[in-house]
Amino acid sequence: MTGTDRSTQPADVDLYRALVEGIPAIFYIDNPDEYSTNFYTSPQAVDLLGYTQEEWGTTPDLWIDKIHPDDVERVLEENRRSNKVGDNFFAEYRMLAKDGGTVWIRDEAVLVRDDRGAPLHWRGLMLDITAQKEAEEKLRRSLEVLRRASEQRRELMERLETAQEGERRRIAADIHDDSIQVMSALDMRLQTMALHGGADPASLEELHGIVLQAIERLRHLTFELRPAALDRDGLADALQQYLEHTRAETGLEWSLDAHGLLAEPAPELRATLYRMAQEVVVNVRKHAKASRVDVAAATSGSGVLLRIADDGIGFDTSALRWPEPGHLGLVTSLERAEVAGGWFRVSSRPGAGTSVEFWLPTERIDVI
Repeated sequence: MTGTDRSTQPADVDLYRALVEGIPAIFYIDNPDEYSTNFYTSPQAVDLLGYTQEEWGTTPDLWIDKIHPDDVERVLEENRRSNKVGDNFFAEYRMLAKDGGTVWIRDEAVLVRDDRGAPLHWRGLMLDITAQKEAEEKLRRSLEVLRRASEQRRELMERLETAQEGERRRIAADIHDDSIQVMSALDMRLQTMALHGGADPASLEELHGIVLQAIERLRHLTFELRPAALDRDGLADALQQYLEHTRAETGLEWSLDAHGLLAEPAPELRATLYRMAQEVVVNVRKHAKASRVDVAAATSGSGVLLRIADDGIGFDTSALRWPEPGHLGLVTSLERAEVAGGWFRVSSRPGAGTSVEFWLPTERIDVI
């Protein structure tokens, strides 16, 4: 609250002046009118806002004019309310300093009355709270960043869980439609034989073939879930077995360079790296129409780097964030990398093959 006319200054202004000019704040005395006409403003106003005592006293609308445009209506409403009811005035707002800067002010004033209770003047104090407001804004931005990061992590985890559930359903369907059906057929054949008093050698040979087929399919499913070599022999051997298994199934040629892998990753990291590599190779098998895939694994800084390149048809990488149904492999890997605190990059263009690189830190990053 501040503004003019020193002709009606209260008699005790000189006393106030002596008391308040050493306080690190602006002390003022204003008339209880709409413009808060100023009786007195302490010299600290020059240091804080750049306006002299004379400017405060001779420019009636200086206070209102220098309130930040975004705050002025709110502050004036509080000024009108306090003048009307006589309650203490309190507001936090920005003022435009003479040098063009912005200063946050905490403005508090009490209404002084005469012996009969009639309003005499407002006695107030303006404190510079710019540092506090800047700290609050930094904290608010930090909290907003954390909130968004938390939401993104939560979304990533939900999408990963959806992808994992989809994979579990696929495996369950494979077991039901393949191995269970084979074993059920075998059971029916055995029951039929029992009813007819035995089986001839040709029938036994046929059943033996069915059993071997079921065993092989179950081994394949087990390998898809988690190869024993991953825990027994390490990441490089597990990748080699998987690539060889892929070639046997699809004819896809491959190479593996793991000479740069200076130390075996911890079991949890090893499993994540293997699963991500598997997802990328599956994507190559399904969509790339490639004849060859080259894999390299190496220690890089404080983590492990894998690179998988194919000679397939390539694709437009802008589609990664909005994949079509059945094309979730690369997106799932990307999200695995982000959740683990690493990164995932895809370089590709139609007709020029695809190169995928991802890096995961050796130290675990906890999800918020």
